[in-house]
Amino acid sequence: MRPRIAGVVLTLNEARDLPRALASLAWCDEWLVVDSGSSDGTCAVAAAAGARVLTHRPDGRFLISDQRNWALDHGDLQSDWVLFLDADETLPAACVAAIRTAIADPDAADGYELTPRYWFLGRWLRRTQGYPNWHPRLLRRGRLRFEGGVWEAFAPGAPIGRLAEPYDHFAFSKGLDDWIERHRRYADWDAATITAYLDSRDPEALGTRRWRRLRRLAARLWPLRPALRFTQKYVLQLGFLEGWQALLFCLLMASYDLFTVVKVIEGRRRASGRPL
Repeated sequence: MRPRIAGVVLTLNEARDLPRALASLAWCDEWLVVDSGSSDGTCAVAAAAGARVLTHRPDGRFLISDQRNWALDHGDLQSDWVLFLDADETLPAACVAAIRTAIADPDAADGYELTPRYWFLGRWLRRTQGYPNWHPRLLRRGRLRFEGGVWEAFAPGAPIGRLAEPYDHFAFSKGLDDWIERHRRYADWDAATITAYLDSRDPEALGTRRWRRLRRLAARLWPLRPALRFTQKYVLQLGFLEGWQALLFCLLMASYDLFTVVKVIEGRRRASGRPL
């Protein structure tokens, strides 16, 4: 018998994008949406599409790794495999075929990283986003967990593979206001981890063990992050070859790092009792 697979989507006010994501998971054996408190009818949209819906509002800051682990622990999933997809993502047929082939292999790894095609204003930013860049999305139930907070990774301890067929990520699908709000939350988390590391010099403060040496360097060079991010993406990764979309995207990503820098300064001044 072929292995069963569950498709899981984490949501917060995703009524607009969710139907497309769930449609690309129609081949799965079960569908679970874990919502963290939507007010736009997301849960009704998910239920109408045939998904089972659970609500979990995290205490404190929302961390993707924690919410994914909550879904694994409390989602009452029955399938052999679990595939996580975000509401602004879809699975093309070639990616679905690669997943089915991988999990049917008796020698399959316990988890797989997948790579996205990142779409921005109608253009795939292949160079700008350093394609392929790998994200933990597919795991054998009961064998793996997530770590890392916002930028999640598989916790170590089990064999991990990679599937080269990409999925599609439309991270700008809800427009500028949503993108800024989301990255404002990311900047909160980034600033908190940078400050914790600078105060303690403990690498554990940086979250995931993946890319820890690079994250440690980025934390030490935190005032330079906006310039470094723009240089990395637009110059070193040849983003300038991908038109005006890449220029706008690189400026937005530099602004996200600027948010982080200002939040680090803000937090350190508050902690020392100095005025803002």
